[in-house]
Amino acid sequence: MTAFRRQVDDGHPLIPGYTGYIPLRFYRIGTSFGSDSVHCVNEFREAIDRKSQQMCELRHAAATAPPLPPICSNEEMIDILDDYNYKRHPYVLGPVETRRALLEPPIPGWTGFVPRSRVTEFGHGARYHVMAENCYQDFKKLLERGGQDPSIMDTKGVLQAKTTFSRPQQRFYRPEGMMPKYTGHIPHERSGIGRTFGNISRSCSVCNHKDENYGAYLTKKRKAEQVLEQMVNENKDMDC
Repeated sequence: MTAFRRQVDDGHPLIPGYTGYIPLRFYRIGTSFGSDSVHCVNEFREAIDRKSQQMCELRHAAATAPPLPPICSNEEMIDILDDYNYKRHPYVLGPVETRRALLEPPIPGWTGFVPRSRVTEFGHGARYHVMAENCYQDFKKLLERGGQDPSIMDTKGVLQAKTTFSRPQQRFYRPEGMMPKYTGHIPHERSGIGRTFGNISRSCSVCNHKDENYGAYLTKKRKAEQVLEQMVNENKDMDC
């Protein structure tokens, strides 16, 4: 499929008043719009055709040229690359990358993911190095408490997608309230006026319950309301 090309010559110039782009017209001064459009468009098309012809000749030469003989064997080339890789990239040994240990904190300024940093109190009130170390320690303890099934580990010791353990729930909004100077969102905080930060956080519904999370608390609350409503309806029916 070839692109449509409109005929542009002295008898078919571009429409007068056309304000679109005309290649190479910035370099022509003192001529009419019709002659400028014809000359520039035809010169641009000729340059495109010459470039296409050169590319075709280059592809033909590359396809018909005889293959170059190797100057060394594959084994020698692999040794040279290994030596270069060892000198320039000391943390990479061949195809295996020597990664950091799980409990080793990242360098300061690293903006990647740190487990347990935003859902626990370890991510507040500490330097980045200390915070990252505490988060990694808590993440390791969490995995150890969960207990991984050896049957779901592959040959490299990597945990597969399917797991057979359930991680324990850890609440972010705790009954004892939030940490001082915590600047995150606390639901229903605006409704508390004239009290301290600790009293407001402890009185919020997300903190003032003993369930494992706020979702379980709401589920129990809704079920209790439904049972109470059903009992009230039954009493009304009996009275009638």
